[in-house]
Amino acid sequence: MLRRPLLVLSAIAVVLLAAAPAGARPAADSAAASAGCGTKQAPSAVSASDYEAVNPPRNAVDGNPDTRWSGYGFGAYLQLELPAPATLCAVQVAWFRGDERWNDYTVYTSADGVNYRNVNAGRSTGTTRAPETYAFTPHQARFVRIAFWQNAEQHLWASITEATVLGAAPAVSNVVVAVGDISQTCVAATCPTARTAALSAQIDPARILGLGDQQNGNDTYEDFLRYFDKTWGPLRGRFHPTPGNHEYEVAGADGYFRYFGAAAKPQGTSWYSFDLGNWHIVSLNSEFDRNEGGAQLAWLRADLAATARPCVAAYWHRPKFSSGSEHGSFPNVKPFWDALYAAGADVILNGHDHDYERFAPQRPDGVATPAGIREFVVGTGGAGLRPFGTTVANSERRIADTHGVLRLDLGANDYAWRFVDIDGATRDQGGPVACH
Repeated sequence: MLRRPLLVLSAIAVVLLAAAPAGARPAADSAAASAGCGTKQAPSAVSASDYEAVNPPRNAVDGNPDTRWSGYGFGAYLQLELPAPATLCAVQVAWFRGDERWNDYTVYTSADGVNYRNVNAGRSTGTTRAPETYAFTPHQARFVRIAFWQNAEQHLWASITEATVLGAAPAVSNVVVAVGDISQTCVAATCPTARTAALSAQIDPARILGLGDQQNGNDTYEDFLRYFDKTWGPLRGRFHPTPGNHEYEVAGADGYFRYFGAAAKPQGTSWYSFDLGNWHIVSLNSEFDRNEGGAQLAWLRADLAATARPCVAAYWHRPKFSSGSEHGSFPNVKPFWDALYAAGADVILNGHDHDYERFAPQRPDGVATPAGIREFVVGTGGAGLRPFGTTVANSERRIADTHGVLRLDLGANDYAWRFVDIDGATRDQGGPVACH
């Protein structure tokens, strides 16, 4: 295309004039991309308000710094269109002869290609031909325009060698496995305990939450070594246990505390907490000191008040709500629920009944509410399975015919779940569900 006079600029370029920068030169890389803003977004189309035939828009996205887009006019722009809306946070622009002259620019974004917003305006450094980063508040958009106003040589040719759109890095989920009621006396590869261990190893979680009765009967230290360690031992470094009633069949749960060592009391008590990404995870002891006024409840409230994480999960052995025929609901853990509900917790995980059950979010008094806590019972680690009894209110899913583990994908502000049986089949799944 030939050089055209200023009077025949496109209508859109004229509209952009109102947002022209004042011309003050910013510091180098004045709006450096924020942490997590570094995922390149491949455009599906590139266009421009004006261009020379020898320097078309596609030259600005060909990865070759020796080619360029050149367009003429006050407000001339290069536009990159993405295949779908994405969370955008910056552009990188390499200016032709950028080490010899500065260029005034404005960056605009749009979700629909009709309505545009000014997200960054300024002046390039004039000291480099390398890409400069112009960041902005992350938001959803599909179209990005880089408009040119003037340069140090006071002519109206815009020239960009490379332009790249950056998006926020995809949210990273941390995978967790939760399961309780695990090991009896069988250690062969065909035993349910060995198969849930192999399944957990295949899932390869960041952490494993042991929901009590890790050694389900025969609970001495020697029994842990003889049975549990033979199957789940290789995963011990990722295992975060809580004690169950069977562990306390040995005085003081001595076998449990000796076997797990520091992992059983990482903060000096049998209850503790840790962080994983944006999640605060609390392990409680349902076999000891559950009551109001006790040390465990005082610690729990202080721990929840101190965390800044947006999502909270907790686990212990005995469930407050359960349709299991052997044990059923255990109301004595209501003080745990009261503290967690008051803190806006999201998930509670338990064992004890040898089945899998998922509940709808509910309050400590059993009233269903979206603001409530979702409870999972996962007593399917290897001990003998048991049937359900009377279905408890708000029970959404019940499985009593297979061993398996619960996989949780803990996102930046949400969670998803899958109950996977020992044959690798997903028997229950849901989410992502946003944290409170």
